[in-house]
Amino acid sequence: MHEKIYVASDLGAGSGRVIAGRFDGSRLRLEETNRFENSQTLLPEGLHWDMVALYRAIVAGIREARKLGEISAVGIDTWGVDCALVDDTGRLLGLPYSYRDARLDGVMEETCRRLGRRRIYDATGTQFMPINTLFQLVAESKEKCSLLDRAARFLMVPDLFDYWLSGELSNELTIASTSQCLDVRTRDWAWDLIDAAGLPRRMFGPLVRPGTVLGPLRNVEGVKPAVVAVGTHDTASAVAAIPVPREGAWGCLSTGTWALIGAEIPEPVFSDEAYECSYTNEIGVTGGIRFMKNITGMWIYQELHRAWKARGEDVSYDAMTEMASRARPLASAIFPDAPEFARAGHMDEKMADWCKRTGQPVPQTKGEFARCALESMVLRYKELWGQLERITGVKRDGLNMIGGATRNPLHCQMTADALGVPVLCGPTEGAIAGNVLVQMIATGDLKDLEEARELVRVSDPPATYLPDPARAAAWDEALDRFVAMRTAAGL
Repeated sequence: MHEKIYVASDLGAGSGRVIAGRFDGSRLRLEETNRFENSQTLLPEGLHWDMVALYRAIVAGIREARKLGEISAVGIDTWGVDCALVDDTGRLLGLPYSYRDARLDGVMEETCRRLGRRRIYDATGTQFMPINTLFQLVAESKEKCSLLDRAARFLMVPDLFDYWLSGELSNELTIASTSQCLDVRTRDWAWDLIDAAGLPRRMFGPLVRPGTVLGPLRNVEGVKPAVVAVGTHDTASAVAAIPVPREGAWGCLSTGTWALIGAEIPEPVFSDEAYECSYTNEIGVTGGIRFMKNITGMWIYQELHRAWKARGEDVSYDAMTEMASRARPLASAIFPDAPEFARAGHMDEKMADWCKRTGQPVPQTKGEFARCALESMVLRYKELWGQLERITGVKRDGLNMIGGATRNPLHCQMTADALGVPVLCGPTEGAIAGNVLVQMIATGDLKDLEEARELVRVSDPPATYLPDPARAAAWDEALDRFVAMRTAAGL
């Protein structure tokens, strides 16, 4: 067969890329056609995303991919929770706010007091995070000149790009399930909750399943492939690409700026422990549930890099990992989900202050800071791995790790040692690969997800990291200290 080309755009909270998936009938090869920054812009009224710049970069990547041959389809996936509003003519009502904007401070707590925390969880099955879309919409409703008064439709970020590319307004299920406005049992909007929150019903439009063909691409001259609503939440796309072993029960970990650890399960879990531990039930590309916990991923590591670069010390990520590998193991730890680490800037100073306040050795070198960041993240994985097995009642045989952090071999080996199970890493471009695979299923080039995952296994075999039993006791002891530190901090 002649080569077929599928164009996938994956937008993260720090950067974006457009990649052409080139399928020759037996293997899938990924070729980057555009990479760009995705930075938040502080305007007088708050922190926003520059959607026009992102759209321009996506279109540029599509045009570049066209040089490789005829494009069969296009798909977009992005980070979760952020959203846009459009009026009844389809015009964008202002630049979408960033989930890190200060106007969200205290909104989750106030909304939970008013509506009932357990009621919200029972309606949606979504973990509680101050950045969730529900709380963003409630914050907007409290503005003096609220845009909700003029909004005809509410769109998650990838829904907006799908609309601009295809002309079709839609809400795709996997990204909608990050919003805390969706009932994962019925696969419909949580109407009673939406009413109780005082949000206009008219904004919440028809939901479409992953793999829905929205229509032909528009506004890009000479290119008319299908625009497919893929698993538009980047984690949904990434999990779709996992070449899951055929035997055993495996967990999954999607890593990037954020990390999500959990497992694919057939039905949502609403147990007391799932609620108390704030696990989320999000929809997968085949309709099952991604039962996961959202935690801080490589954000702190990335912030260290940015802090040093701002001071004129441009240390590469490879150099950071090399320095970390030489630092003393498990000397200090922070709690990466503590509120002070969520905001940008001065990350090494914040880490040093945390270690000093908690009576731990304060990192002194870049290697010690980098190792502390990596080990703290892995200790959080280890804590949640035990929770996951307990809540689901299933002992996991291994972990599939996907995403950008699989490029860091020290991080991967730490994870295997800490969890005490084999870790299969890959594909590195998990979200992109899953995005392309759903396009291929939608256009009939693949039969189903099982066949799609076999294609990944053949095209990009995962790297394997085996645990070192000699390190197990040290990680167990470090976890005890980590949990005691978190508990003492009231987190």
